[in-house]
Amino acid sequence: MRCFTLNLIIAVIWLLFSSQPGVATFFIGFALGTGLIALFQPVLPRERYLGRVLGALRFVAVFLREFVLANIDLLRTVLFLPKEKLHPNLITVDVRGLTKPEILLLTHCISLTPGSVSVHIEEDFHTLLVHALSGRDPDAVRRQIHDTFVRAILGFSRK
Repeated sequence: MRCFTLNLIIAVIWLLFSSQPGVATFFIGFALGTGLIALFQPVLPRERYLGRVLGALRFVAVFLREFVLANIDLLRTVLFLPKEKLHPNLITVDVRGLTKPEILLLTHCISLTPGSVSVHIEEDFHTLLVHALSGRDPDAVRRQIHDTFVRAILGFSRK
């Protein structure tokens, strides 16, 4: 956590000394801070900060890829697939082993991806109910959720 705070301080200082402050300038400062932390990693407290930053970048890339692919798939489904071939389905997804914040992020990723929506999380936080527009094969939907979103979330939340 100290490395993240240090990185934020570097980004804010970069922003304050910039001639054109803005969001892009902040992210440039954040990238600069990440580079400085990588350079001085041997003398900083032992944290897996850089692995988490790279994991977060991978998560964003995975989410954006899935978002675009789901939009294309939904467009094809709506425009070209006959109504009789639609197989919407309610599917349970096992989320045991995920923390509550990880489950929350997963539900948002699922709901923001067109063609699927998180409907309900059980009180014991072990099962998530998902409505999938293309739910003919529930196991394939579960596998796809696990192989994309869960793996990407764990890539930065537990590194």
